[in-house]
Amino acid sequence: MRRICQIGLALGGGGAKGLAHLGVLCTLEREGIPIDLIAGTSMGALVGSVYARWPKGEFVVGRFRRYLESKEFKKTYPEFLHVPNHEELPTFEGIFQRFASFIKKGIFYSQSLTKRAPISEQNFAQNIDFLLDDVEIQQTQIPLAIIALDLKSAEEVVIRQGSLRKAVRASCAIPGILPPVKIGERELVDGGWIDRVPVRPAREMGADLVMAVDVAEVLDETEEYDTGLGIFLRTNDISRLALSRMQLKEADIVINPEVSGVHWSDFGHLDECLHAGEQATREKLGAIKSLMKKKKLKKIFSFPFGRAFSSP
Repeated sequence: MRRICQIGLALGGGGAKGLAHLGVLCTLEREGIPIDLIAGTSMGALVGSVYARWPKGEFVVGRFRRYLESKEFKKTYPEFLHVPNHEELPTFEGIFQRFASFIKKGIFYSQSLTKRAPISEQNFAQNIDFLLDDVEIQQTQIPLAIIALDLKSAEEVVIRQGSLRKAVRASCAIPGILPPVKIGERELVDGGWIDRVPVRPAREMGADLVMAVDVAEVLDETEEYDTGLGIFLRTNDISRLALSRMQLKEADIVINPEVSGVHWSDFGHLDECLHAGEQATREKLGAIKSLMKKKKLKKIFSFPFGRAFSSP
């Protein structure tokens, strides 16, 4: 039976930082806050899809834990994106800016010149297959929308039917690292480049209350931009941040897990991300429950019931 107040969850991208989504989901579940629909971008699409398929928090956490320890994951881990020497770690915000140090060293540049992506489509698919069954999106227990970007038309694509695995692969296909995914006539890549936290798609699915989970960092104002490349990358991130801020204004609640200490490509901090997601959600529980009550009352006394009481 459809609930009076439909609650939607918009899960954003962020690579390894998106593991915090698991902590958010587990906390909402423990508090008895229902999730009626999910819209996800990139890592948010992956976490959201696994949960929509099996809506049991601890089960999903266990599934990700096994995945991160698997040989499938190790085959596709982009080692060249995460340098162990602290002095070499890029400190810029944003995927393109994190590539800056690697571009300077010629690593990413040489990879990009010789092939579409350093991770093969086959290895990429094996990762998704480890986490998800080969089912249609329509078969998930919780209604689901997956966000991707079409390279040809430059349009946001909201996928709500068809292969679940293929849709998630498209939403997670980080440009230059993972290969684009062809669905029909579209060449699809990471949805975070056009809709980092998909609030509007969740609203369009029928959500009365949308909770957005944003794991992105703020821009570092202390960073120097003394090269043309640095200026270019900085302005790119400013544009993406401005778009994201505008999109997040449409959310009823925004949950911001503190995962600034986790590099977007370092998946070795599952427990830290879980804790961050749980803590950030607990801080918003009062506001969430209060808003749920208001939304329910508004729905109860709106058309057609409200007119029945107000008309003679």
